[in-house]
Amino acid sequence: MNSQHRKFFRALAILNSLFIPLFILSLIDEAPLFLTGVGLNPVLAVLAGLCLKVYALSALSGGVLEIISGETFVLRIRRAVEHAGVLWQGFFIVFLLIVFIDLCLHSAVPSFQMWRPVYFNLSAALGALILAQWTIHKKYIVPSGLSRRKVHFDLSFLGVLMAAFLSEFVLMKLSGLIHVGNFHGFVPAAFMANGIHVFEFIFCAVYILDQYPEINEKFSGSKEIFLIYPMGAGIIESLGGFFFPPHPPFIAVLKALTPKTYHFHEFTRSLWHGRYYKSKVLVCISCFTSNCYEAYKIAKEFKKRGATVVMGGPHVTYLPDEALAFCDSVVIGPAEGVWSRLVDDYENGALKARYEGPATEADFARVHEELLNSPAPVIKDFLETMRGCKFRCNFCTIPSLSGGKVYHQPVNAFVELIKKVKQKYSEVTFIDNNIYADPGYARELFGALKPLKIRWSSCCTIDIAKNEETLKLAREGGCCGLTFGYEVSGSSGENIQGGKFALARKYAEYTKIIKRAGINVQGLFIFGFDSDNLKTLLQLWKFCFSIMPAITTVSLLTPLPGSAVYRDMMAKERIINLNWRNYTLRRLVVRHPQMDPAAVSFFFPFIQFFFYLTASSSGLILLSILVLIPVYGLANWIMR
Repeated sequence: MNSQHRKFFRALAILNSLFIPLFILSLIDEAPLFLTGVGLNPVLAVLAGLCLKVYALSALSGGVLEIISGETFVLRIRRAVEHAGVLWQGFFIVFLLIVFIDLCLHSAVPSFQMWRPVYFNLSAALGALILAQWTIHKKYIVPSGLSRRKVHFDLSFLGVLMAAFLSEFVLMKLSGLIHVGNFHGFVPAAFMANGIHVFEFIFCAVYILDQYPEINEKFSGSKEIFLIYPMGAGIIESLGGFFFPPHPPFIAVLKALTPKTYHFHEFTRSLWHGRYYKSKVLVCISCFTSNCYEAYKIAKEFKKRGATVVMGGPHVTYLPDEALAFCDSVVIGPAEGVWSRLVDDYENGALKARYEGPATEADFARVHEELLNSPAPVIKDFLETMRGCKFRCNFCTIPSLSGGKVYHQPVNAFVELIKKVKQKYSEVTFIDNNIYADPGYARELFGALKPLKIRWSSCCTIDIAKNEETLKLAREGGCCGLTFGYEVSGSSGENIQGGKFALARKYAEYTKIIKRAGINVQGLFIFGFDSDNLKTLLQLWKFCFSIMPAITTVSLLTPLPGSAVYRDMMAKERIINLNWRNYTLRRLVVRHPQMDPAAVSFFFPFIQFFFYLTASSSGLILLSILVLIPVYGLANWIMR
């Protein structure tokens, strides 16, 4: 009985982490109605909706099986697409049979309409069982060379499926009775019905996979590493992480430097669930300042369960003692130079509290080799030609993070990665802090990229416009867009700082040169310097409007740990908020000589949106659409 309880609650725990997929399934259920509303033939609309549902369920089923088997813990859209391509046939056949039998019964039995809900609910439960057996057979049993085993279904198993069937039946009956204004109970009921169907599939799969312990053992060896990049901004970021999952560079680095006997589980900006925690595993968490609260929470819970937790990333590098209150060990600075030693110490039970040290050429070579053996989507997210920046801006953490140096990989090695990536992608983004940090290297790189015919974008400093020959070479090498940290306008009082700000009076001139070369410009700006006030904000907007970047992003000056601004503000006791949740570049956390921090923080989201809509080319396009839609609707109303 305890075993049945375990299966039941495990299925519920997995279902609890599938809110986004269930929401998508509910939207797909509305697809036929929407398609009919836009003029599509009703029969074709139903067929289109059926195909979408088959595709979505087959994609979801493969991910669910990987979760149950221990192969992974979270669903990823890329893997879901792969599952759909392999498993859709079985789902299509089962759905077709259900519809065909429904049509036959509807034609042959006059009273069938009354029993139709019962038929569909029973079909869903039986279909879940059949599809669970078929998908497990196709995904695990055949590839592993296992023989199919007879599964004995006891009364507890049948009781759970019967309870699910009755729950759905009662739910649909009650939903038909709820009418409040324009609200109908069918909408939330459809969401819950999808949840019941998915639960039936999960429960059946858990039950069946329990008969194949070798499948779980394959993915649950004694050596497991959890690689975690926490989410920091709620449901919006979670949706973005689900549809456009990031692959942080540290994951590729740690995989390259870890013995191949380890099995990896990756969590990148995932909504966290209790079922992810596990004991006796090595947990590696990389975090920055604004998401460290989530990182610390995860680390604390893993430690409670007996896992070994290592933390790294920019925030931990600058505040290692703070992080050590929540974990067993910290990596200070880049991991390349210390990770192999850390894993050896972990295996020997001699883990140290701190690891710090320079990387060797051999370490970088191993990372490069790992990337070459990785799929194109992984390589695409780790295309880095160099680290560091030649400028020493006081608000930036890059100078201290890179030790004030600029590191770059050999051009021929980078070209190898591009050649592999271009087999799947025609446009990529380089993750460099400043691709023009070393002008000589940049020219060599641009020339090497020219024959590859791939479009790319990157971060850069605007002094590249001083050399139009280099700019031309970048364009010929495939550069389609550059992101510049302008930070201030030419009339800002911060120009006296020197460094990059000494170029501010020529920002407009340099921007025209870059655009004339055929390269799109994205602009990053900062508001909140000591010389800033409302008049400065207006001047900044005028400047943004005059150069019109493709995207305009404004942030508030934030004293991030590791920056000179942080050290200066701490020394002067000007920091009024040390809650790291507020260090998102959207709140003013210091005392300002001319503005009220609370008022600035309150209005800043509106300021950001206004700058984007009115002082960037993409924002103006969006603004035009937002204006034209109601105008078009009003014109139609008048014409009637």
